[in-house]
Order: sequence, then C-alpha cells, then structure tokens
Amino acid sequence: MVLDYEQLLKNEVVIAAMSAAWVDSQPGVSGGHEEGGFVLRNADRQIEVLRWVTGVQNSIWVPPHPGCKIGESDILASFHTHLNTGSNYLQEPSETINGRSAMILI
Repeated sequence: MVLDYEQLLKNEVVIAAMSAAWVDSQPGVSGGHEEGGFVLRNADRQIEVLRWVTGVQNSIWVPPHPGCKIGESDILASFHTHLNTGSNYLQEPSETINGRSAMILI
C-alpha cells in the first residue's frame, strides 16, 4: 500500500504524534524547544511514529537513518516543530518546509 501526503496527514497515529510534539515543544514567544520524529511503516505494515530526542530552541538532532529505515521499519516521512509564535519572529522556510509543524515525505 502506497500512502501519499494527504493520507498520512489524516492518519490518527500521525495526527496524535504531531499534536503531542507541538504541545511538548512548549510553543510561545520564548522558552520552548523543537520536537520531531519519523513516521514509520513497520513490518506489519502499520503506521507508527518514533519521536526524536528533544531539541533546543532552534534546532533538533535527527537520528541516523541509513537507507531510510529504522530497524526493519521504512521511514515514510519526518516532521519537526518551529515553535516561536511571537509577532517579531520571522517564520521562514527551513531547507524543506514552512510552518510551525512540518512533515516531509521521504
């Protein structure tokens, strides 16, 4: 089964994980940190999310993922938060996406 971007964004597991990442990032004018993770398809072809280690205010470490896999699971997408919502903070594209919470299909 091939999943496209819209299907992943409607998946309950993905929605819950992205929502939790946003809350966990403590968004606001200051004091928050980045959160993110991989959206995986496991050996049973189920969708699951592997969260990354908590980042800092404006960066997050992406774990190694050779061959777009984590163990036996295929990486379908990654996401991370851009959490500063202050009016004087310029939201600008990272290398791949805009917005406070972003998903990148791999």
